[in-house]
Amino acid sequence: MQELTEQQARQQLEQRITDAQLLQPYEPSCHDPGQVLRMHATGVLPAVEADIEFEILKRIGGGFAGQVYQVKLRSMEGDEPIAGLEIGQTYAVKILIPPSNFSRMFRDLLYGMAYQGAFSAQVNPDAIRAGALWQKLIRRGAALSLGDERAIVDVHATFFDEQLHSFGEISEWVVGRTWRMEIDDHVLKRTFLKVGHGPLAGDVGSGEYLHKKVFMRKLVAHFHEMGAPELARQYEWWTCKSQPNALKRLEAGEGPGEGLCAIDFRAGLALLFGMPMSPADCWLIFKGLFRGQLVQFDRGNLDVLDEYLLRNEEHFADLRPAVAELEQREAAYRASLPDITHHHVKLLGSQLRESVRQGFVTSWRSKGLVDEEHHGKLRDSQLGSLLFLMVGLIPILGRPLRRIWGDANYAQHVHNSLTSWDYFKRRFTARQHAKLIDWNRADRVPPERALHLADHPIRCFLLGLFLGWLPVGLFTILTSWTTFKDRLWNAISYPIKLYVNAEFREDWLRDQVEEGREEGMLTDAEADDILEKIKEPYIQTYLKSVAVHACTLPITQVVAAAVAVYTMLAYGNTWAEGMVIGTGVFVIFQGLPISPGSTVRGLYVVGLMIKERDVRNYWVAALVSFWHYVGYLGFPIQMVAKYPDLARFMGGNWATKMVHIIPVFGEKGALFEHWIFDGFFNAPLTLKRAVLGLFRRNRTAE
Repeated sequence: MQELTEQQARQQLEQRITDAQLLQPYEPSCHDPGQVLRMHATGVLPAVEADIEFEILKRIGGGFAGQVYQVKLRSMEGDEPIAGLEIGQTYAVKILIPPSNFSRMFRDLLYGMAYQGAFSAQVNPDAIRAGALWQKLIRRGAALSLGDERAIVDVHATFFDEQLHSFGEISEWVVGRTWRMEIDDHVLKRTFLKVGHGPLAGDVGSGEYLHKKVFMRKLVAHFHEMGAPELARQYEWWTCKSQPNALKRLEAGEGPGEGLCAIDFRAGLALLFGMPMSPADCWLIFKGLFRGQLVQFDRGNLDVLDEYLLRNEEHFADLRPAVAELEQREAAYRASLPDITHHHVKLLGSQLRESVRQGFVTSWRSKGLVDEEHHGKLRDSQLGSLLFLMVGLIPILGRPLRRIWGDANYAQHVHNSLTSWDYFKRRFTARQHAKLIDWNRADRVPPERALHLADHPIRCFLLGLFLGWLPVGLFTILTSWTTFKDRLWNAISYPIKLYVNAEFREDWLRDQVEEGREEGMLTDAEADDILEKIKEPYIQTYLKSVAVHACTLPITQVVAAAVAVYTMLAYGNTWAEGMVIGTGVFVIFQGLPISPGSTVRGLYVVGLMIKERDVRNYWVAALVSFWHYVGYLGFPIQMVAKYPDLARFMGGNWATKMVHIIPVFGEKGALFEHWIFDGFFNAPLTLKRAVLGLFRRNRTAE
């Protein structure tokens, strides 16, 4: 029997929702690879309109600003083609609504506190157009400030997604990487280097890291020069999460500073006075106060922009239509929000109040709260729109009450649910099917189990009610005995197979290398070189050591738990006191520099040295392996001299996977990822170089 794919399972679940014949259509939280979407799009420059069709190739991810996809354009129909779009080519699509309910609610909460309205880039056509036009102008200016306008990603068109109730944009697809983890045994020298205050020293390591830092500093200066200081926040280095917003184009060459490109111009979280969310935000809030801004997000200064354009008039001659539209869109966008900290007493004027009211009505239509008929009525009624606004302030019931009022189809949907038992059952079942689609996307349930639960909607409802809030891993273990057994068996058998089966070890390394090649951590030449040497004895020994290290992972936890239980029972006079003592002991074990697991790991490497009578090729691994957490990098550090590409890749791969458990700041390609790599890989190399240098100097002196 052929295994059911995730896409097939979701299609079957969507078909079941369709077959329920409800008045309210299914509203997905995101799109899936393989879907073909048809949109009415508007080019950024010129602003020509066309109906386009594109296929979702890959879902890249999503944050507070929205969700990103790789797509292929399949067709385009209109009086004129949209500039920059070609049928058959690959593009990036960003839709300005997060796939996660929590991310959306948190984003909207901050934005509402800042501007007292809905997140404009999602619901306001003026906001989405203004952002795209700013990007066009900044891209053109990059040719002057950065030497190449390709340093800014190009944006081609904007559109509205009826299914997700959000505006989006189509940009060029950049094939690139965040940065390559580089071997650097001069970490301290790099740390004290004043980056951006002169040419980079040629003998300083981590070239890609340093060149990106210089590039992002120049980007920030360029944004300020063009009058977009709040957009510059996307590239402030010390937000610690801005680094993934700049990629190195892979086709640009291997030079560390070649092909750097800014790819993200859509901020996700508003910056409020007194609510910094990163180290850089403290300074940005302070600078914002000097500009008279208590909140910051994406506001530009058109006066500064006009002065810049006047100084470089010839360079922007063909972009005059974009400048004219930007001025119009910016004014309309800013006038659609109450924005008390900026408008303050201006809100007393009737013209601005009316503009704000119309902005609210537009956002209600974009979010699907009202149909076309009620949209027109609310636009013409000040009292009606005021009452509609107030109804939305009712906790929990506000949104459904608004939809009952503003959408005749939804009102009939609710009426049928309350008056027809058959309709209610179909609605209830369809909601569980929609939940299962989201669970499958989040890897909470595999395809077969999703379809099985679809036949038992009550069970699905209870699972969601009592366990749906749990983390994905814990949810899958607790709700599926098969998954629990498979994961337990895999945890036990995987390191054993890795140790005893040479073919399995080689396949494991090949998979790791191919993944590194795909993600840009290894060039084709580096990956091929590693694969050619895969059967060399020392690499085989390294792979066995990886298995041994994997086996030592639970030792510390098991010993710590056993000691914690013993101390809890032996020294706790009460259950509560025993729990406190046991928890304290467990935490202490986790913080020890040398743990039971690392001791076993270190002794294994020492035994290896004795067995093979080889100190030279194992002494660094032996020293490092005894240390808690860091010990897993013992062999990568040891291999630097003989297999530098493999050592760098394995160290970087470990750092990347370790840091991603940290919310927000643990994002792939962000600064904390590089700090982990430096601290656990490059810092020991720096120490090793210093110790060997001191040893050589002493021998020379003798």
